[in-house]
Amino acid sequence: MLSRRDFLRLTALLPSGLALSGAPISGWVSRAYAPAFGLYFGAAEVDRLRERFSSDMFSELREQLRQLDRAAFRTFLTSEVRYNDHLYHIDRVTKTAQQLAFLYAVAGDEEAADLSIEAMRTLMKFPRWDYFLEGGDRVFGLQRAPDSVLAVSLCSDWLGDRVTDSERDEWLRTMGERGLEASFLGIYGMRYPDRVKGWTMDETSTYFEHRPGDRIDLSNWPYILDKTNLKAVPASALAIGTATYQKRFGVSPDTERWLEQAVFSLRSLEDLFARDGSYPEGVSYGNYTALHLAQATTVLRRLIGIDLFDVINWTGHVEYVREMTMPTVENPKAVVNFGDAFGPAQSAVPFWVAGRAYDPIAQWTGLHQNRSHDTWSLIWYDENLPVGPPLESTRLWLSDLDWIVARNGYDTNDLVVAMRSGPPQNHEHADRGSLIVKAYGEMLVADPHRPPYSYSDPSWMMRTTAGHSAVLIDGQGHQYHDGKEGTNASDALAHITRTLEREHLLAWTSDQTPAYRMVNDDVASVTRTVVVLHELPAVLVVDKVVKKARPSRIQARYFCFNNDGKGRVETSGSTFRIMRPGASLRGLTFALGDTTVRSLTLPIPQEVAVMHPFAEVETQEAALTPTLLTVLLPEQGAAETATAEVYPVSEGVYMLDVRNGSKRARVTFADSGTIPEYKVEV
Repeated sequence: MLSRRDFLRLTALLPSGLALSGAPISGWVSRAYAPAFGLYFGAAEVDRLRERFSSDMFSELREQLRQLDRAAFRTFLTSEVRYNDHLYHIDRVTKTAQQLAFLYAVAGDEEAADLSIEAMRTLMKFPRWDYFLEGGDRVFGLQRAPDSVLAVSLCSDWLGDRVTDSERDEWLRTMGERGLEASFLGIYGMRYPDRVKGWTMDETSTYFEHRPGDRIDLSNWPYILDKTNLKAVPASALAIGTATYQKRFGVSPDTERWLEQAVFSLRSLEDLFARDGSYPEGVSYGNYTALHLAQATTVLRRLIGIDLFDVINWTGHVEYVREMTMPTVENPKAVVNFGDAFGPAQSAVPFWVAGRAYDPIAQWTGLHQNRSHDTWSLIWYDENLPVGPPLESTRLWLSDLDWIVARNGYDTNDLVVAMRSGPPQNHEHADRGSLIVKAYGEMLVADPHRPPYSYSDPSWMMRTTAGHSAVLIDGQGHQYHDGKEGTNASDALAHITRTLEREHLLAWTSDQTPAYRMVNDDVASVTRTVVVLHELPAVLVVDKVVKKARPSRIQARYFCFNNDGKGRVETSGSTFRIMRPGASLRGLTFALGDTTVRSLTLPIPQEVAVMHPFAEVETQEAALTPTLLTVLLPEQGAAETATAEVYPVSEGVYMLDVRNGSKRARVTFADSGTIPEYKVEV
């Protein structure tokens, strides 16, 4: 007869449909299980979590956890781990330990519990839990120490009585010394930067073996990081770890000191999010920050009775997540990737907000738009909450960040046009006015994905204006920094100066003058006006530069998504065409004089450059008021179904006639002043 442990090990090897589907998981795992501290769920909630884990909705998560290569991980722990590798090894130890502990909690997998315990024992052998030092010898935590704190807290909780009290106490006391103190020191330095005694990177860590070019200047980091996601991470870990530590050992001067600092720093995140809940570092970093804040808020409320739900506009943040989604055939989880954002946003935060705010639209967002469900999604999803109706499809969304998105729907084939305007922020690029266009399931005008973080990498150029679907003046972009302090904010600024939302069109103008004037004092004005005719569909882009004394040529770049090798750029005369497997985009260009259109790549390593080809449109004649009109025509497949022509009406006034089958729009442009005026007839 099989023992319970042998049975669980055998079922762990079966396909998920055989092992889990068809009956509640609680029928074959121990009902005696209970988490040690109840950080996120207690014994009474376990059965519901297990039933949820066995459902089709979480099949992808189930497969991910069950397919973890346990033999390889065990070999890594016993013979491969380096105890000074903070970039990769400690990260692998802590992340995998959490996954295994969670699998034990929701599936009763005792082998997973044993391996999680071994991972925790391995973590205890790391003498330092992060690779940042203050004063040359004191570790301060930004990511790895906070991640280790979270891992110890979760594994101590989720492994329940699989861990002896004495070993759990050893883990928690070590967490206090190497994790909580390090996390405290990091955010204390952001709170009191004048008291910091010099931040450096640990030369005994293997960090520089992996990234030899990343010798960045940390002298201003206490000021810089105070406005970034790297405050949220240690603040959250300090709150969670302190609550766990205090639950086990009681209140002490240390826990009081840690808790005060954690709550102070978490409350200060109010200044990092915009008033409407938007997050300036982009969707992926927004998810990272919001998730940590939600994790900390949950534990503080459950264990200590402190409720920080009002720190940010949570329902507004879910709206931000929703409006920044941009699914394609290639990547159904794609997001509008301004800056270093790369996606996807997980469903966990919308589910958490749905439960805390009783928000049906947040529930709809988690179910229908954030298709990645992780462990936090499973913990926070409540199937009993109501689901709101789909939102109105055609809309123009302008955030408090001055980021703007026009769309006619949220599905894969719908049109999305987005532009980056607004102020600077960590993880930004020199991308004011940068345009993204998605239609028919394809990314047709792209913002190149995730350029390198190191300024010593030749592909750092991708972070400048030259690497974006934006405007250059005589080949020069707007202001950006040199990267020697990291991916911190520039000084570049742009504003959305007007918007228009009508039945047949969505339109706006972005004034990028301050950003360009910082590098060219002859600039009087730089504006980009976009008119989205979503029913045709067509996108009209008017770039206008006003110079004070020196005539200039301007260039507008439109990047093709070719990370998968399936995109290409073709040019002919004054037109260009961006080709993708399921759709194409034709660009018809007009200027007061003639235009030159080229298909180019950036002067960076060829293996990177080929992934980001682009069309460049240039005015042929230098002028004090160079103006470019580009008509972007998205088309399904390879067929050319749309046309566009420009006719002069009177001096400085032009008629643009756009047709697509039976659909037609006429746009009258008056090229006067710094911002062209326009009128649309559909």
